Amino acid sequence: MALDLERIEKHCRSHTKVREWVREIMMFDRVDSTNRIALEMASQGLPGGIVILAEAQEKGKGRLGREWFSPEGMNLYFSLLLRPYQPARDFPLYSLATSVALIEAIQRTTGLAVQIKWPNDVVLEDKKLAGILLESEVRGEQSPPLVVGVGVNVNIGLTDFPPELQKSATSLRIALGRPVDRADLLIELFNQLVEQYRLVDDKALLIQAVRQHCQTLGRRVRVQTARQEFEGWAEDLQEDGALLIRMGDGNQRRILVGDVTHLREVKDPSAHGRSTPA
Repeated sequence: MALDLERIEKHCRSHTKVREWVREIMMFDRVDSTNRIALEMASQGLPGGIVILAEAQEKGKGRLGREWFSPEGMNLYFSLLLRPYQPARDFPLYSLATSVALIEAIQRTTGLAVQIKWPNDVVLEDKKLAGILLESEVRGEQSPPLVVGVGVNVNIGLTDFPPELQKSATSLRIALGRPVDRADLLIELFNQLVEQYRLVDDKALLIQAVRQHCQTLGRRVRVQTARQEFEGWAEDLQEDGALLIRMGDGNQRRILVGDVTHLREVKDPSAHGRSTPA
């Protein structure tokens, strides 16, 4: 079913809080990447609050140069251009806030309990359901523009995924056994983004919400950074969103950027997080 843009726009116009963050929605049938278009608009000086929404992406962006599989008419793919007043060092908090917003929107729309896999994936039973990609072109500005890219597997079927993704990815339709109205989900997601983005200035409260939903905490993980790879226990989150890893010698390592793999479904009882492993 086609995405009901008219209903989405009507909701945004009629809700003042949402309108502060979502001022204009530009919808495309097919693009190479919604993030690329949003970054281009940022470079042209366009204001924040523009959403680039597409029915399909030919080169959807994932983290670490990966591609986000984006078939036509099944899922949600959009990028939100923001012009935050916070410094760029606080931008990772927008990824965590978006993750919490996704969890709340999915719960309210479908009843499904999903979780965060640090730093920016939303998972259901250890399978990837949604991903978030932040991009910014820092050119000396104290508060540069920020693009928040979101991909949600909504109505894609298992056999619609490429073979290499069928064991690691899932969708709302697969989990529920029925299709989900994408407009309903996007409307609720916009509602939740408004609430969670306000918490970027209240870091302790935001991180508390992330802890409650973070599947990574308490798990033994493998961490890969640009320089090295190591294993340890994911112990806690700091107020800037950094993940604290307890090493075998008892020392802690702080990771703000990296790729995390869950090694096994064992919970460390000493971890601060209150998540429940799948």
